Amino acid sequence: MAKVLAMLLAGGQGSRLSVLSSRRAKPAVPFGAAYRIIDFTLSNIMHADIGVVGILTQYKPHSLTEHVGCGEAWGFSGRHRTARILPPYKGDEDNDWYANTADAIWQNREFIRRHDPDIVLVLSGDHIYSMDYAEMIRVHLDRKADVTLAVQEVPWEDTSRFGLVQVAEDMRVKAFQEKPKSNPLSNLASLGIYVFDAQVLLRRLEEDAANPNSQKDFGGDVLPAMLEQDKVYAHLFSGYWRDVGTIESFWQAHMELLDPELSGLFMHRWNLQTNMYDPRLGNDFPASLGKDAQVKDSIIGRGCVVEGKVERSVLFPGVRVGPGAHITESVVLPNCIISAEAIVRRSIIDSNCVLDRGCALGNPTASRPNVDYPDLLYAGISLLGQDVLLPQGASVGGNVLIYPGTRPKDLRSSHLDDGTTIEVHCPTYAEL
Repeated sequence: MAKVLAMLLAGGQGSRLSVLSSRRAKPAVPFGAAYRIIDFTLSNIMHADIGVVGILTQYKPHSLTEHVGCGEAWGFSGRHRTARILPPYKGDEDNDWYANTADAIWQNREFIRRHDPDIVLVLSGDHIYSMDYAEMIRVHLDRKADVTLAVQEVPWEDTSRFGLVQVAEDMRVKAFQEKPKSNPLSNLASLGIYVFDAQVLLRRLEEDAANPNSQKDFGGDVLPAMLEQDKVYAHLFSGYWRDVGTIESFWQAHMELLDPELSGLFMHRWNLQTNMYDPRLGNDFPASLGKDAQVKDSIIGRGCVVEGKVERSVLFPGVRVGPGAHITESVVLPNCIISAEAIVRRSIIDSNCVLDRGCALGNPTASRPNVDYPDLLYAGISLLGQDVLLPQGASVGGNVLIYPGTRPKDLRSSHLDDGTTIEVHCPTYAEL
């Protein structure tokens, strides 16, 4: 049986998630009322019975490192099972901040050599999906491939968002195309899931490291260079997969979570594991619904107290919804307070925010994108960073962005029009 080592890339900044990733690495962003984004990949590794995983961190790793711990929550404990955090470190020319995905793996080549695997599984920690890696590895070995990459058909109108591959009838890769603005060569998108022959991987990474013209990226440099000299194959994946790297996709994935029969996001069937220990959440009691509460097509996390109305929304642990409050099509992260008579529509609210009595947040029909960040907020979704306090009676439109730590004194008025940004300077710290 082949010896497999997993290398999990978890250092991304996730700038398109705006304030959701301003105090945490993208893989540490909470998801689905109980989990972090990285839990999906770690659970997949666990289900494939891969005993060793190196987790490569970089950008604001504090909460991610705390969450992963020693990996015990995913079964990485014992003599031959381990989850190792691999941060970059300053000190000499060879060990510096990771330049890109391929450079991150190359800088940890001694970790790979120490474990002496036959197969190296290179993964990203910022996607929502459930996949049988063991099946992909079996296909890779049967083909005697040098590298196999997971691909999925995407709508032709979405091809500009992905790295694309063109394949022959036997699924051997013939060409790569990186996020084409026009004339896509196929609609097969690479999912950032790679199975490598270990020795081939190290050899190609060494060549890439010596190339001054390379951007040190797997999809843009290493894999295209392998086409002429190695056996590169694609493995078709037909299950649910979503890159939640934008505000719209993060919100959309939560809405899809509420309708799994239509979306295929059967999270309750995937046997996800997570580190449930969080000292800031404490020993939360089960969710509590008041006598006048109404909850429809929603997920309510532990420790929530709901006295108002919640429709098509996801509430994370510790959220409180006051009497007469109404939340619809929204994602509310831990320990927020939505006070009495407040209204929240199509919004994402990060942890520890307070909406005082009678606040109104969101306008799903907003046609004006965010003025300062039109590429981030344009679909009617409003976004609040951590620790925001909206005063009593405040009215906030759609496509509005409010930075972490905003207080009533920072607001320009009690009414914020569609597309407004409130940006304040607030010292960063390890996220809650």
